[in-house]
Amino acid sequence: MASQLIWIGIVIVAFFIGLSSTYLIFHTGSSNINDLNMIEQSSMMSNMQFSTNAPMTIPMIDGYYNGEKMFFIHTEVSDNNMAQMMSTMINFPTLHVSDLKNIPQSEISKVYVFTNGITGTGPYGGGPFMFQIDVFDSIPGQMGYSQFRVPYLITWNDNSTPRILTSETEILEAESNGELTIQKTDNVVNAPMMAWKSNGMEQRTSMVQQMFQSMPGVDGKIINIDVDNYIVMMKLHSEKGMDVMEMSP
Repeated sequence: MASQLIWIGIVIVAFFIGLSSTYLIFHTGSSNINDLNMIEQSSMMSNMQFSTNAPMTIPMIDGYYNGEKMFFIHTEVSDNNMAQMMSTMINFPTLHVSDLKNIPQSEISKVYVFTNGITGTGPYGGGPFMFQIDVFDSIPGQMGYSQFRVPYLITWNDNSTPRILTSETEILEAESNGELTIQKTDNVVNAPMMAWKSNGMEQRTSMVQQMFQSMPGVDGKIINIDVDNYIVMMKLHSEKGMDVMEMSP
């Protein structure tokens, strides 16, 4: 499936180093490896070009909302280490954009990320920490929905019995029972939702506004969403009418 996850119209001169280095960043805090990754990603970002004429294929990630599966993408995140972790997770670049932290709290929603518990499955081995997939607090059309989300880390306590949780209600109930701990992070991720269920009916987006917060005026027009193969095909649309846009660090 990795061969399918290509982005047509994007030129990447340098990509990130592999999973083993990301593991070391998160588990040993090696400053030398972290500095190397920052150099690698800076080079990657400074040499990215986005064509508005060619379709691009982006990997989707699955999660839960209110007991139902949904699918989303992540294009940017405010933390550099998290950008590398998420890029490694799906074998596709997630950009580091620190300015996401400047988005007002009133325009941000939540995503719950599990740091332990039930071992993940699926094409990416679960969530970013390789445990169960993420849980979202809202879907498009609801008051309070935003594609910009603050990750809340979920950690099962030692005396609890981990299980799959599929809604914010279940998570908050488990917290009130002393089964798990919730920790709000300082990070913000740009995670537009692609497909979800509302009142039992499957819904799919047709346009992603603010596809990249770092490139104002650039939207993503959906061509096809394939939930079976975890991919979405789209074309970028620029309000400025540009054919090629470049990403600068």
